[in-house]
Amino acid sequence: MLLFSEYLRELLQIKNMSVSTLARLSGVERTQLSRTLTGQRVLPYHVLDELIYHLKLTPGEEKQFRSYYDAQFEKEGIRRSREIVSGLFANLTCLDFTTRAFEEPRMLMNLKQYAGERSIFSGETTVRFLLRMVLSEEMSYSDARLEMTVPPADTFLTSELLHRYLDDKMSMEISQIICFDASGTESDINLHNLECFCRIFPICLLSTQHYHPYYYYDNGVTTRYTDPFPYFLITRDCVVCLSEEGTRAMLLRAPDTVAYYRRHFQSLLSQCYSLIQYTMDPLEIIRFYQRCTEPNGFYLVMDQPCFGRFYTDDLVTSHLRQGVPDFEQILKAAKERFSLLQQVTEFYTIFSEAGLMRFMENGTLDDYPVELVTPFTPEERVSLVRKLTAALGTGKVTGAIVREAVFPEYLAMSTSMGRGIGFYTTRQFPLSDGLCSVWIREPNLCRAFHGWLQHLPGSSLTLTEKETIEILERI
Repeated sequence: MLLFSEYLRELLQIKNMSVSTLARLSGVERTQLSRTLTGQRVLPYHVLDELIYHLKLTPGEEKQFRSYYDAQFEKEGIRRSREIVSGLFANLTCLDFTTRAFEEPRMLMNLKQYAGERSIFSGETTVRFLLRMVLSEEMSYSDARLEMTVPPADTFLTSELLHRYLDDKMSMEISQIICFDASGTESDINLHNLECFCRIFPICLLSTQHYHPYYYYDNGVTTRYTDPFPYFLITRDCVVCLSEEGTRAMLLRAPDTVAYYRRHFQSLLSQCYSLIQYTMDPLEIIRFYQRCTEPNGFYLVMDQPCFGRFYTDDLVTSHLRQGVPDFEQILKAAKERFSLLQQVTEFYTIFSEAGLMRFMENGTLDDYPVELVTPFTPEERVSLVRKLTAALGTGKVTGAIVREAVFPEYLAMSTSMGRGIGFYTTRQFPLSDGLCSVWIREPNLCRAFHGWLQHLPGSSLTLTEKETIEILERI
């Protein structure tokens, strides 16, 4: 991240202004500004307005200026966690859901022919070839199943599974155990755990609920030195044991050995926590939203703005389709949901301009299927946007429009500090048969994603509040 001192120096060059001139105009001592530019001193907060005024900063430049100033007082881990989360969502916006351009090359031999009598495989390329063959052979079964633990730094297997779920639409059931780091203070965000989760989260979305990650905490590294192959994968016919760095593998094919490892994996699983919960049930999705809403705050980012704070009971009743399964239960849960949203003191809705325009054009909600909720009339759409605009102007709602490629158009995320995180694929999700919701409770991850969402308004990833309101008013 660019430091405040570097950004200030950059602004002086852009505005063609010397340190002496800025000091004279703003009333800030020249020595104080010079030390700030070399990173030796932090300017008092009260002088920012004078600097912004005399540098003639645009709204975007002012937001960046204040963001870099605030970053000087943050822990490096917090800034890094936001970068990791931003990277995850940026990658998700670039996922290619189009028809694959080529078929996977046909296997010319089976695993038994390839391995022969070998049991030890060395070299990154050789190990990867072995793993790819083991996966392909298991996928040939209609009830394919994979149980595994993998090295924490693994990227190959994760990429391979993501590719197969995305391109091959495979339905293999996968259970994975992940080791989360327990070191550090409770209030710190553990970057190792966050990076592990960000690697597997795309698989959760694309697997159509066939991928099941579990985790446990550990702060020891003894196994790295006492076991040359501390990680393993189990298929129907074999076990592949992996080294810490993933450059060596041991292939075991004896039926009693495979059965032993499968029992061992189930024993480990009984000591782990389930990392995520899936659901496609509309009633359960509403409950997920409710669980992720704090008593005093609601925080949501998705392609469309959230108007839930302005829904009345009559409006909810009139748009919930009669005859849907569990109609009375869903109606009751929805009324409770929106009643809570009217009461929370903090209400965050982060959205895109494209999503806003889509709502104005067709009146449908991305996170509620049209089979469940009827479209809003043109008059209702205008009324809701007007209420949102007024609430933003008075500070009763915090909202902002995200810039392009910041957050995927097919996903919604609701966060809280400790109650959970809810991820919801919407009607924009290209894999229509993969619609689902994912709920996470792990406290460290909650802090990371909640902090990222709270930081969005006022950051360089969104338009300013003034720019957002201007777009709403124009619409």
